[in-house]
Amino acid sequence: MRLLILIGSGIFLMPSVVMSQNIDYNRIILPDNVEAASFEEQLIRLAWKNHPSNKIVIQNVSISTKEKKLAQWKWLDDIYANGNLNEYTLNPAPDGSSNVFFPRYNFGVRFSLGTFITTPLNTKVATEKVSNAENLVNERKLLVRENVLMNCEKLKQYYKNLRLREQIKEDFLVMYKDAEKKFSTGEIDIEKYRQAIQGYYGQAEKVVEAESTFNTARIALEAYIGVSLTEIEGYQEYIRKLDAEMRID
Repeated sequence: MRLLILIGSGIFLMPSVVMSQNIDYNRIILPDNVEAASFEEQLIRLAWKNHPSNKIVIQNVSISTKEKKLAQWKWLDDIYANGNLNEYTLNPAPDGSSNVFFPRYNFGVRFSLGTFITTPLNTKVATEKVSNAENLVNERKLLVRENVLMNCEKLKQYYKNLRLREQIKEDFLVMYKDAEKKFSTGEIDIEKYRQAIQGYYGQAEKVVEAESTFNTARIALEAYIGVSLTEIEGYQEYIRKLDAEMRID
């Protein structure tokens, strides 16, 4: 198939390229033997390993695989063998004759016509269940990655907001101390001094709110990954990078 592109009076032929890219689900969650390229990748791997809901979908793959094997070998239920222990089999006649109605061993095969239909169908159903279970694992991998990265973005936002509020609070503290000195020498009246006090405590309240918001986001992320952020190698470096992004040269 070719695309016609008209430019002015010229006609150009351009081959159309259909771009398709398949997802490598083995790279959505990095294996343990692969070094994580970032702190976020470490968190994604921890969340995948530690959260119970992820273990459930992985176990479902194992269960569905075993169910497939059961379906494949279900036809063996129609093959049977048994033995008879009685006076004729335990004490055969001296002349070597035996009672045909009491054989020592019985072996038989019985097949219903439905076996030839139900066994392949049940195997096909079981195969599709395995595929569904594997797709649920892949879906879960994408969801874990999305949730961790979104929670990391919230954590960064709330941390930077907290640091910003702390800096503003320090500025208002300087203004408050300056107003306190000027009020003591009579340079400003009580109203301006009161405004300085209210401004400082208003910023202090915003710091408390920002700290609570940050801690809430941190707790939510820690609950998802199963460990405290402070226990993870690279967390302090991660925080230092956020501080550097906030620094004004």
